[in-house]
Amino acid sequence: MASYAVIDSIKLSKKKFFRAPQWELKLAIRILISFVVLYFLAAFLFLGVGIYFIAQKSAPEQNPVFLINQFLIYYFGIDLLIRYFVQNLPITNIKPLLIQPISKNKIVQGVMLRSLGSFFNWIPLVILLPFCIVYTLNETTTYTLWIWLLGVLFFAGINNFLVFFINKSRVVAVGLFLLLLLGSVFQNVLGVPLLSFFEKGYDFLFLNPEAVAAPFLLFILTIGVQYVFLKKQLYLDKGFSGKKERIVGSGLTVFDRVGSLGVFIKNDIRLILRNVRARQVVFMGFLFLFYGIIFFTQEVYMESYVMLIFAGIFTTGGFMLTFGQLVPAWDSEYFSFLMCQNIPYRNYLKSKLYLMMFSVVLSLILSLPYLYFGIKIMTIILATAIFNFGMGSFITLYSGAFNATPVKLNVKAKAFENTQNFSFSQLLFTLPKIVLPVLVFYVPFQFFGFTAGIIGLCLTGLLGLLFNGFLLSRIEKTYQKRKHQTLSSFQKT
Repeated sequence: MASYAVIDSIKLSKKKFFRAPQWELKLAIRILISFVVLYFLAAFLFLGVGIYFIAQKSAPEQNPVFLINQFLIYYFGIDLLIRYFVQNLPITNIKPLLIQPISKNKIVQGVMLRSLGSFFNWIPLVILLPFCIVYTLNETTTYTLWIWLLGVLFFAGINNFLVFFINKSRVVAVGLFLLLLLGSVFQNVLGVPLLSFFEKGYDFLFLNPEAVAAPFLLFILTIGVQYVFLKKQLYLDKGFSGKKERIVGSGLTVFDRVGSLGVFIKNDIRLILRNVRARQVVFMGFLFLFYGIIFFTQEVYMESYVMLIFAGIFTTGGFMLTFGQLVPAWDSEYFSFLMCQNIPYRNYLKSKLYLMMFSVVLSLILSLPYLYFGIKIMTIILATAIFNFGMGSFITLYSGAFNATPVKLNVKAKAFENTQNFSFSQLLFTLPKIVLPVLVFYVPFQFFGFTAGIIGLCLTGLLGLLFNGFLLSRIEKTYQKRKHQTLSSFQKT
């Protein structure tokens, strides 16, 4: 019964794909993504073959399995986070199926079984299966190694079904991420071994094969709860029951003091507060604040100023690099209406610019805990913030003139889900946002040292502020020149 459910679900998805508009473009992008997936699977395969020898070289006195167990909790935490943003859940168009003679059990089985084919479920197997083979050939081992592998795969399956719940609750998503982050900070910074509990659990699984019953039962329990959860959603009137809701962002009267500029600022704030797609992108920008933890805690990166500048740009410019790069696409569904109003185009652009500048200032304030890593790190963060504030925001706003790919606000899109959002021009404009500050720092740094590099970043940002009127005028002319082309592209949705 379950296999038939999967086959029927695949057939429906196939028909939906080839009957959709612009399916040729979607097919080309899927082929491209398939090559990327195959590349990463091959890389993971080679990693799995070599991980035994890497473990032997880095810690010859320790069992390689125990060394891997130290990182499993981090892997599954990051895996869950990436799944939330990237993994497309195999949800077909359910409502037409509910009026057909198809049982709800069959529909749910098809959705759940298809989800097991996700790329993320293959990663642990592709890495750990070669490792287990190499380990078996080089060590005197028993079946406990393979039981341990089975237990790890059960945990990967738990993540696969857990992401269904996380997608329905931002509280669960944020809570799990903060829990992992706090556990990492407590263990690596404060020396409190909160995450060691999970490491010891994986060690116990390797030493006691009968313990595999625990992840197996937890996997079965997750499947059962997920099955009941999905089945409860299968009603035609689900989500249409009347309920009173407070209108989010109905106030914001403080912005009325700045006239038409305030109208645009309020529109953007309401968009972020009300729309799930915009909130998702803003949350991704917020996660960039923690980018510095990856670099500032590793000695190999602390020795490279270029990498520290790179980290500073992402830490202070997360919102600018995520939300900002989709300007003016956020307004694509009503862009023609905006252009018909008696409102200066300059005010529209200034509202976007001020929003990005404010995000840089807010990110700088939220980055103050990085003082823990020293004055030099904080100096880098401050210099990159000045660059982003005075120059990076203008580069991002200018790149929007060439962004004619609309954003669909009525969907919670995962990565690659909405193929119309792919913009090669935006990909090209990402380079100067990242490479330019590195060059501005590196050139004077090579000749005159660290202080000169920091001054170079600060001066570039201050020059952007000094010539902000000239830069904004040039950007406005570019937008005006491409306005009709942008309108035409947005109206094709």
